Amino acid sequence: MEIGLTEAVRKMASAGALPPAQEGELLFCWDLSRIDFGQRKLLVVSNAATRLCAIIRMAAADWRHIDEVALRLVEDAVGCAGLDAGCYLELAGEVRFSKTHGRRALGCVNDLSRMLDPARIDMGEKLQWREMELLNCRFISKCAGHEGYGVPAERFAEDLRALIGRLDELS
Repeated sequence: MEIGLTEAVRKMASAGALPPAQEGELLFCWDLSRIDFGQRKLLVVSNAATRLCAIIRMAAADWRHIDEVALRLVEDAVGCAGLDAGCYLELAGEVRFSKTHGRRALGCVNDLSRMLDPARIDMGEKLQWREMELLNCRFISKCAGHEGYGVPAERFAEDLRALIGRLDELS
């Protein structure tokens, strides 16, 4: 699994130089972006193929553990789609950090950040479940991996089923 860091996230996490994105299967590609609401910082992870996302409020100390935070966010996003995160992570393999996954995928992350409303963000909660449910299960959008409009959680589930089907055919 490959997680692309925007330049803002890379700097906050004090990560070194990142290699270009190389993962061929977009379902295993995620991009992280930082969103600032005044002094409050949020981290958004979005699947490069489907726009499935997870959102967390970040404390200063959290940036030192971006690897753990990113993996947990991917688990939460997959869980928000009603899927088995453990199965997905096993298929996705080891986590690698890279640059982001192209203009379309990054454009989707930017769209998500513009849709977040500070009034709906519960700064008392670390994980923003309400926003995740809204953006993943009720919001109809375009994404990098599909033509036309669709619901991110449904598209992610469809893509994962199709991938598992292809893998079963090969074995």
